Parts: sequence; structure tokens; C-alpha cells
Amino acid sequence: MKPWLLALAVAGVLGMIAAVAPIPAFLTDKDIYEKLSRELIIAQCDDLQCFRVLVPWTLGLIPGDGYLKWRLYAVLCETGAAILMGWWVVRLGASARAALQVTWLTALGAGSLYTLHDPFTADPLMHLLGPLLLVLLFANRIGLAAIVGVAGIFGKEFAAVPFWVAGVTWLQQRDTGRAAHALAVFAGITGLWALWQLATRSLGGYTPVQHSGDLLHGAFLMFWLTHISPWLAIVAVAGAYGALWLLWPAGVAWGSRELKQLTAASILPLLAFNYVQQPDRALWNFAFAVMPAVAVVLDRIPSALGWSLVVVQALVNLRFGAQLAFVPTARATLAVAMVLGLFILWRARTAPLVAAPRVVTP
Repeated sequence: MKPWLLALAVAGVLGMIAAVAPIPAFLTDKDIYEKLSRELIIAQCDDLQCFRVLVPWTLGLIPGDGYLKWRLYAVLCETGAAILMGWWVVRLGASARAALQVTWLTALGAGSLYTLHDPFTADPLMHLLGPLLLVLLFANRIGLAAIVGVAGIFGKEFAAVPFWVAGVTWLQQRDTGRAAHALAVFAGITGLWALWQLATRSLGGYTPVQHSGDLLHGAFLMFWLTHISPWLAIVAVAGAYGALWLLWPAGVAWGSRELKQLTAASILPLLAFNYVQQPDRALWNFAFAVMPAVAVVLDRIPSALGWSLVVVQALVNLRFGAQLAFVPTARATLAVAMVLGLFILWRARTAPLVAAPRVVTP
């Protein structure tokens, strides 16, 4: 399928989901983001979101307020994230068929669909920047990636992570030149983020009340765990990737050396962000590390079985992410997804490599 046709199809599906997704019944960051879009700087702000100005400042240039504009932003970013994820897994050796299935698994993922339910967040932009920056970095476009990363850090601190992942991956490959460049950009962007934090605290009087900064007492992870039941925490984390939790380690084991290196490079930031942010939402930022491994498994099973996974995962996430009440309960569909995941692993192990991967060099 031509990329622009695929993008239209993905945007159309996500747009329909956004149109029927319910308005959140809980308190969201809607008010603070819309206030930021109007006032740019909120004096004496005590909310962590006041540091994340890129999205509200940009959307503030567009007339109108409310869910229509913000859900459109989420649809566009998640569409771009899905298309780029397909390109990213091809770069790591996936076939065109597996890449297409990964595109839809990404578009209809839990983190993606949740942003259609609650779009007042920088998450859609971060979902886009993850695969975008890695595609640029592994195509040796480090300068362009740096420009994007500098802008992205004003959206959310996650924008620095792809530079760390690429740099540590290249260190494992003893490619010290590219590693040094990527890690230098990572350090520079992180430093810029720290300066922005200091400037807004001193000049704008920002005094954010946040659990994320309480690193010695469990940060946001401990706050999250003490405010929900253990069972709900398990379900929330399991639902973040569903059956992909099973396919991820298998794909890494069967995948290339570069995939193993990329996975190893992603572990530290993954653990760090799940410590300081809400885990079930932080996890989807690292889909760029999960999907290449999933593509390895998809290339070892028949196409029909791969598309069955796409459908079942979509059902899980329409309830778990988009919060559509007319879809079967997430508990039931998640159980089906796990059973399907186990069957896929059995099938992949007994009939290796159905579709031959196509390796693309930068």
C-alpha cells in the first residue's frame, strides 16, 4: 500500500474512534493545558504540566478550544507514529507484511487509543517522536534529529530518550563516532531541559507539587501503587501491551544482534520512566523497542494469524485505551489475547520464518 493511502486509512480509523470516545469522567489536565495555550506562562504554577509547553503553545495558534482540536492533534500524531513505526521495523529487517501489521498494532495500541480518550497530554507527540528520531538517527541524520529533539524537549522530557538508546546501541557495536555524537546530543538536550526547569522555577515562580521528584521514596511509582489495588496495577500494566508482552521477549531471542543491542539500550530509560511516571502510560512510549521484536515473530507465522492478533489487540485496546463501553470488557478480551499470543509463539517456534525479512541499510 502506498504510504499516503495507508496514512489516510489509519487517520480515518483513528478519527472515527476519537469521534465516539467518551469524555473522561475523571479530572484531566485539560484546564491547565488550555490555560497555557492562552497565557503561555502561568505565574506561580504548581503543576508539572506547566513545563510542557510545546503542544499547548502550538495548538494555541489554532482558533478554538476543547476536545475537537486536541483530539485532532492526537489523531494526527498517532497516525504519524504508526506509519513511522512500520518504517522503523523495516529498517531492522522486518518484511513489508510484518511492517504493515506493526503499523496497525501501533495505531490501535493501548497508549495510542488512550490519547483519543484523553488528548490533553504531550503523549501523542512523544509517541510520534520515538520512532521518528530513531529512523533519523539510524539513517545518519543526527543533525536533523538533534533539531527535532531540541524542540521536542519542550513538549516532554522523553524526547531525549531516543538519543540515549541510539548512542548506547552504537557503543555496543563499537561504533564510537556515532555513539559519541548521539550521546553528546542526549547530554545537550537533557541540559537544555534542566535549564528550562530552572528558568521557569526562578522567573515564573513555578513550584510544582510532584511525586515524580521524590526519588528516595518510590517517586510516582510508589504513589501510584498506594492509590490503586494490586490487581488493578497488574491489569493496567498487562493491558499496556496485551499479548505483545509474550511476543516481545521471544522476538528479541529470535532476532538479530542489533535488535538485542537496541533492547539492552532501552532497559535503563524504560525502568527510569516507569519509576517517575504512571507505568501503564509510560510503557507505550517504548513501543519503538517492542515492535521490532514483535515483527520478528510476525515474520514466522502465517499472515492470517498475524492479522488475528491485530484484531484481538484492537478489541482489547478499544475498551482499555479508548474506553468504549460497547466493546467487550478488557478482562475478557485480554484473556483471549494472551491465549492467542501463546498459540502464536507455539506456531512461530514450530514453523520458523514464513516471510523472509528484507534488510535495509541506511
